[in-house]
Amino acid sequence: MTEIRKPVARNFYLGDCAAQIREFLKDFEPPGGIPQKLTAAVLPHAGWSYSGRIAARTLKTLFLHSDPERCIVFGSDHTGQNRHCLYAEGAWETPLGNLVIDAELGSMIFDRASELLFPDTSAHRYEHSIEVLCPMLKYFRPDIRIVPIIAGADDSAVLLGRRIGELLSELRSPVVLLASSDLTHYGADYGFAPEGTGPDAERWMRQNDRRMIDRLLRADAEGIVPEAFACRNACGPGALAALLAAVRESGIEMGYLVGYTSSYDQEPDTWFTSGVGYAGIVY
Repeated sequence: MTEIRKPVARNFYLGDCAAQIREFLKDFEPPGGIPQKLTAAVLPHAGWSYSGRIAARTLKTLFLHSDPERCIVFGSDHTGQNRHCLYAEGAWETPLGNLVIDAELGSMIFDRASELLFPDTSAHRYEHSIEVLCPMLKYFRPDIRIVPIIAGADDSAVLLGRRIGELLSELRSPVVLLASSDLTHYGADYGFAPEGTGPDAERWMRQNDRRMIDRLLRADAEGIVPEAFACRNACGPGALAALLAAVRESGIEMGYLVGYTSSYDQEPDTWFTSGVGYAGIVY
């Protein structure tokens, strides 16, 4: 019997998912200068009211320039797994229908990186970073099969990405990769407010996000985890590092920014006290 992972973060994407995605895409035109063929994207994973527009528009851009059958999704580690965890088989439930796990591709990935990966479905049970993107994947590509991987935040994420990139270079069927991460979490509630509050603090948060975005745009896989630990400007650095290392195996050396926003942009106040950054980037 196929194991179906049930949603645990449904409050992140309440209501009619398809209607929300259509609204996110209203009047959207992808930025110019995008290559004819894309293979990967970095996406945010907050509640859709904050980051859904960036996520939907980034996926729209990716799928306008690709026609994948399968998708590897690197998720953040919010639940303290401290290792790379593969969801190897079964399906994930979404409001728009189930997404089937590509067990064949998952098995090939595990064979290539067995010393790095743990086949552990339970590790994904309460992790939201991949789940919040699944309804969008189902919307854009109803038949796509996925391989979810929680990527731990350490240097081995780069090696994991390299192994997966080597494998993908040998496969003939089209596969895209996604990495799920938000950027700086600024404010007292996050225990991180080095510049206090107000306009100067907001500018500092955006500059801190820009540091990470610049590394992402130049595909600096090795620099992501140290940057995140030093500046606290990504909550999924392992996912980001793994994706960048994987795409570099196919010769990709730069990304393209689709959009950037913050939770403060979505809910501005008279005085800045907190915010979270969100970026969408394609490769």
